[in-house]
This record gives sequence, structure tokens and C-alpha cells, in this order.
Amino acid sequence: MDLGPMLAILLAGFLLGFWQENNLKIKRLAQYIVHFGLLILIAAMGARIGADPEIISDLGRIGLQSFLLALGGIAGSVICLYLFSFYLKALNRTGESESSINHQISEENGGLKLTGIILLVVVGGGIIGRLFLPADYLPLLTSLTGYSLMVLFLGVGIDIGQRRAVFRHIKKLGWRIIAIPLMVALGSIIGTVMVGTVLGMLRNESAAIGAGFGWYSLSAVLLTDLHSVELGSLAFLTNIIREMVALLIIPLLAPLLGSITAIAPGGATTMDVTLPLLKKVGGEEIVIPAFINGAVLTALVPFLVPFLLNF
Repeated sequence: MDLGPMLAILLAGFLLGFWQENNLKIKRLAQYIVHFGLLILIAAMGARIGADPEIISDLGRIGLQSFLLALGGIAGSVICLYLFSFYLKALNRTGESESSINHQISEENGGLKLTGIILLVVVGGGIIGRLFLPADYLPLLTSLTGYSLMVLFLGVGIDIGQRRAVFRHIKKLGWRIIAIPLMVALGSIIGTVMVGTVLGMLRNESAAIGAGFGWYSLSAVLLTDLHSVELGSLAFLTNIIREMVALLIIPLLAPLLGSITAIAPGGATTMDVTLPLLKKVGGEEIVIPAFINGAVLTALVPFLVPFLLNF
């Protein structure tokens, strides 16, 4: 699938969402598109994995590689952000900014439930692909993945565009707040490339996996569509392992390396799944930087993954 039309649809969705920031109908439509689109895409990806005997026989190796790549991405992010944190001052802001972002926490707190559902869907798709789908259906699944991905990009674009509050907070806090997600992104990519090099992977492939930043669903589907089922499977497992490890180590990092550094492991998930945990261990002052970090990284994924893959 040509990347150009997908990015055009993403931009169109962003403009629609930015223009209709307070339109609840558009917001609900975007949520439905993203959630159900993801389920269709993940089910199709699972079926493609199950229908490929080479991937099934290689799951043990892929699982180990995914775990090591996830650790590399987390370690790189933590190191880069920790070093940069020495140059950051404490971010104490007014109650208005915090309350608007805290409202987002209550809206996004279904992330863990969605993660569980997606895991069940990909496993179910894999079982169906393994037991019931002949090889003749693989081209159909490939086409379904590509066209569903374009629909998903529309929903993602609308969702990003409607988050005008993020842009307002960036303007208010100063553009240096953007340095946090940039450090997380840089560390994640460097860390996965270093581990990937040791594992014998091509640098562009490991970099593209690292650019998923924990957003396992979109990065996996993108790489499956643009490269191969194997690389998509590796990205899926790597980024879902990153999310799980982040939930375990964030409470440990906050007292050891500081609350700003604790943002690093979560990557793109710091705007939803890991945000309540960060608020608990880091306090109110960490909420806005964490939310902006997740929003910026989420917006970068659709661009960086294909760019690095073709770099």
C-alpha cells in the first residue's frame, strides 16, 4: 500500500479534528473508527501470523528478540531523558492546566482494558488463520489490512487534531517541553538499533520497531503492511512488552531517577495507559509533561515508522 494516500488521509483527519475541536459527534466517530478499526486490523494481522507456518515455528525466537528490543528501547529512553533532566527546571503550573489534562485521564483510562481485548483478538485471529484459512486467503487479508489502515488513519488524525489543548499547553509552557518526547524518541530508536545490531537485524528495521514507542497496534500493522508479517509480529510483541515493562518499572524509576525520567519507559502510552500511574508516583506536576510526551510521540509514529524503515 502506497504511504502517500495514508498520510494524506491522516492530514485530512487532523484538519477535520482541529476544525471541529468541540464536536462530540466527530469525537465519538473518531473513537469508534480507531477502536473498531484496530480490532479489524489486529484480527487480520493475527490471521496472517497464524496462516504463516514459518512465523509460527519461529515464535520462540521472535519472543526473545522482542523482549530484548523492548529493554533496549526503554534503556535508551531512560538514559537520554535522565541526562537531559539535569537541564530541566521543575514544571509548576496553574490548576487550570492540570484540571484539563486530568479530565483527559478519566477519559483515557480504558487503555488497559483495550490492551487485553487486542491481545485476545490477535490470538483469536491467529487461531483462525492457523486452523481455518487456506493460503488462498492471504492476499485478501493483505488488502483488508491496507484499506482498513487508511480508515484507521482518518480516525487517528481526527483524534490528534481535536487535542488542541496539547498545543495550547505547549505554547504556555514553552517549546522546551517538546524536548522531553524528542529525548524519549531518540533514546528509544538508538536503544533498539543497538540491540538489533547485536541480534543481527538491519538497522532500518530495528529503528522502525523502536519508533513504535509502545504503540504496538499501529506500528505493528504499519510494518506488516509496508514490510512483512514477521517484522510486524516483532514490532507488536516488542511494543506490547514495552508497555508491560513500563507499568512495572515506573514506580521504581520515579524515586531513583526523578519523576521526569519516569516518563521515558511509557513512550506513547504516557497520554493514556501509564498516565494515571505517573500521576500517582510523580505527583500533579508530572501530568502535563507526561501527557504532552505521549501526544507528541503518538503523532510521530505514523511518520517515523515508514521513514526509518525506508531510510
